[in-house]
Amino acid sequence: MGKMEVENIKKSFALMATLCFGISATFLYLAVFQGDWILRLFSQDEEVLVVAKQYLTLVAFSYIPNMLTFSFAVTYRNIQKTTVPMMISMISMIINVVFNYFLIFGIWIFPPLGVRGAAIATILSTTVGFLTHIIYAVSTKQIFVPKLKHFIQAFQRKFNQPVLKRTIPFVINETFFSIGSALYVVIFNGLGTDAYEGYRIAETIVSVMFVFGMGLFSAAGAMIGQQLGKDDFTQAKRYADNFLGIGLILAIILGLANVLLARPLVSIFQNTNPVVVQNAISVVMVFGLRVALRIFVGLMFSIFRAGGKSKFVMVIDAGVMWLVGLPMAYIAYQFLGIKDIALLFLLLQIEPLARIVISMTAYLKNTWQHNIVSQLSK
Repeated sequence: MGKMEVENIKKSFALMATLCFGISATFLYLAVFQGDWILRLFSQDEEVLVVAKQYLTLVAFSYIPNMLTFSFAVTYRNIQKTTVPMMISMISMIINVVFNYFLIFGIWIFPPLGVRGAAIATILSTTVGFLTHIIYAVSTKQIFVPKLKHFIQAFQRKFNQPVLKRTIPFVINETFFSIGSALYVVIFNGLGTDAYEGYRIAETIVSVMFVFGMGLFSAAGAMIGQQLGKDDFTQAKRYADNFLGIGLILAIILGLANVLLARPLVSIFQNTNPVVVQNAISVVMVFGLRVALRIFVGLMFSIFRAGGKSKFVMVIDAGVMWLVGLPMAYIAYQFLGIKDIALLFLLLQIEPLARIVISMTAYLKNTWQHNIVSQLSK
């Protein structure tokens, strides 16, 4: 790898990290200081707003470390080192699951904090993930670790225009997806404490399931991207087809595991409220469908990103959430009067189904087969 190429990698990382920080800091400000009017777009129930604001004003402090972690993950993927972000993501996920368990329900030495506990667990896990990335990158002298001059050079127009063209969709997608996820929590809170606690138990359990998918996504992106970089589109398509086949099998296995193991998994949390327990079991079963769909969607996104279709991924990821998922959740809650958390969550699976339909249409047309390296050099 030539010196100029290494310098460009350093500047690319500096530019992405700066953009991620700026955007996440903006939304941190909005969540903390303008959260009231944002939340009132989704609910007028004062009790719900109080709980939702407790969550939003805390979880907002996870935005910056989460987005900066994202800049590390994208950079590692671009230099074909997908194992590093996968392992750190797994560590963060485990921390999130463990502290969700401790802080929401007051297990061991921790007080029961409910929705605030969920927010604190998110802050802890994202912060640990970000700090782990810094420590590892600096200690192992990764080629993309920038100096101050690289942050300055990153904003030279000649350099940043082609980079921004491909980076901004990533950043926008992650930003709006994170905000949309927080707004889902606001809506779920409106169903009552028992419903929300059941949802949090289910989400904590199922978070572990996604670890299996993350490794598959990273491998798919790296292997397919490598073949596209060689202009070997036939082999890239063969790899993509094989990964989708593996993903389908994994999706079925994980989906069935959720349904069959729902009751014993929920019993681990030792919650004595029968309503919460039943809500959690029902939602874990619905999560069986969600896990299966998300595994397949995640693979499709890895394939498209390997071919440089980051704008397309942004549209069908964050775009479908905001145009389909969130409006559907709002209408179901406010106008249809759906108060059952499992039923509402089942209805929301139309969102990933919509992504699959759009993704498969594009995939079968082979519009994703592009050599990113040759495009950037033009």
